[in-house]
Amino acid sequence: MIKYVYLIIVLCLFGCKSDKVTNVKDNSFDIALKRSPRMLNPYIRPMATERSVYQYIFTPIADYNPESYKLEPILIKEIPKGTPITEGKYKGGIKYTLTFRDEAVWEDGSPITGLDYAFSIKTIKHPQTQAANYRNYLSWVTDVIVDTKNNKKFDIIFKDYYMLAKELAVSMEVYPRYVYDPANVMAQITIEELNSDKVSEIISKNTALIDFAKDFNSIKYGQQIISGPGPYRFKNWITDQMIVLEKKKNYWGEKINSPFLKAGPDEIIFHIIPDQAGVMSQMKEGNIDLYTNMSADAFFDLKNNDTYKDKFQFFTPELMKYYYIGINNSKPELSDPKVRRALAKLVDVKSLIEVMDKGLGKQTVGIFNQKKEYYNDQLEPIELDIEGAKMILTKQGWADTNKDGTIDKLLNGEKIEMDLDMYITGSELSKNLALLLQQNGAEIGIKINIITKKYSLVRKENIKTRDYDLVPLVLSQDLSLDDPYSKWHSDNDSPDDANDMSYRSVSADQLIDNIRSTRDSKLRNKYYKELQKVMYDDQPVIFLYNPKEKIIVSNKWKGKPTIKRPGYLANTFVLK
Repeated sequence: MIKYVYLIIVLCLFGCKSDKVTNVKDNSFDIALKRSPRMLNPYIRPMATERSVYQYIFTPIADYNPESYKLEPILIKEIPKGTPITEGKYKGGIKYTLTFRDEAVWEDGSPITGLDYAFSIKTIKHPQTQAANYRNYLSWVTDVIVDTKNNKKFDIIFKDYYMLAKELAVSMEVYPRYVYDPANVMAQITIEELNSDKVSEIISKNTALIDFAKDFNSIKYGQQIISGPGPYRFKNWITDQMIVLEKKKNYWGEKINSPFLKAGPDEIIFHIIPDQAGVMSQMKEGNIDLYTNMSADAFFDLKNNDTYKDKFQFFTPELMKYYYIGINNSKPELSDPKVRRALAKLVDVKSLIEVMDKGLGKQTVGIFNQKKEYYNDQLEPIELDIEGAKMILTKQGWADTNKDGTIDKLLNGEKIEMDLDMYITGSELSKNLALLLQQNGAEIGIKINIITKKYSLVRKENIKTRDYDLVPLVLSQDLSLDDPYSKWHSDNDSPDDANDMSYRSVSADQLIDNIRSTRDSKLRNKYYKELQKVMYDDQPVIFLYNPKEKIIVSNKWKGKPTIKRPGYLANTFVLK
């Protein structure tokens, strides 16, 4: 019954739009999403799906221009230069002085100030907010000092050198204090206290601070009250159906020459349609204007279709992301780098690119994008070599001793079978990848069980609890320098942190520490390349390829693709 009600709602919504198109020029930009965001709260859910929606609400302070790739100011007047601190309690550190634009205001018309910035830093540093990913990076921020004469001006203090200090200072999203902390609770604790070893003790004695974190983490500030400085405001959210953003009236950023502050469509409507066939049907009917992250077959079928090819634009921008197969390094049977290398030899990456993406991708060997100057292009991509994989496993003592068809080995006094669970989401890529591994693995005595499950559940129930063997994943990146600490350092091998593969390497840890602390860019690039070599040898995951995005846009809209995720800026599209 629920399915029929949903169908009626969807047909009504699309039907209403069709009527509107007939009578007036429709300036709503309709985008199809395969899955629904869980929360529109960047500090808690900085994931790809969420980002594709919230980036028009939570414009960062500065960002990399999608055409020049240079860091440019958005909410602030200019990109600051670091100033060494030569006296006072922060002597030896570095500060960045920022000033918000005079015209920059929140939705209620109040000015965006350094007090909002300080509040945002405190919120991330609060140990009970679910902002662990941000918190790791902001551990470098020592203090925020707001100018007493001009609260739009403020200093961000770093007590130690950090290679991404400037980017940290300017690229984060800032939240309106009056919306997210109307009682001004976070004024009861300082950044210095939040940085101290006694922060948990301090907060445990203050119920207001505890309640603030609970409130901030809740659905209230993820699906109901959502407010930022961007050109669009949150309007409506129908669970598992659509999210509607509307253009702000008399928006202060209209006169600023920045692609991030433009507001072309009157509304940006995100339709949650998990079925690709359903999306394609709606696109052909004119109800969906943009679709991305689709199969190559569907993309090229439409592009080569005489009936529809002139009705759409077809973009294939390179994206800052890569596909890989996560391996649980903490499992005894997968803890040996040689075993992980054998598994990598079971994947024909080149054929995968041709079959799944029609050649729209390039095989990669490591964690950095191939556009970066420090990508190690001296490392040879791993080729399909089933016999080579078998030889490695045999040398490591894996053999089918009980003749059950699966190789085994005595590990820590217990006989372990090479019987692996691979969790997939059901996407075409993950299904084909799993079947490929299953088939090739069977040839040399590796049993791979394919388990289809929602990614949100896989992440919660398997990845975070380390109850998995293999899982296909994608990692999105930015144009700034890479800091591998959060994802690959041993410090972050815990359920609350991002080292989900439980990768541990003394050599990798030291190189990551060196990357973060060196001031010499040439030396840093050397460390980057050395880290890739260490990880290439360790094979903590199976690196696959950097894909190109496949985007279809209705021909009634004018706009450009971009290397920045998700491959487009919806706010920059305008009706022809």
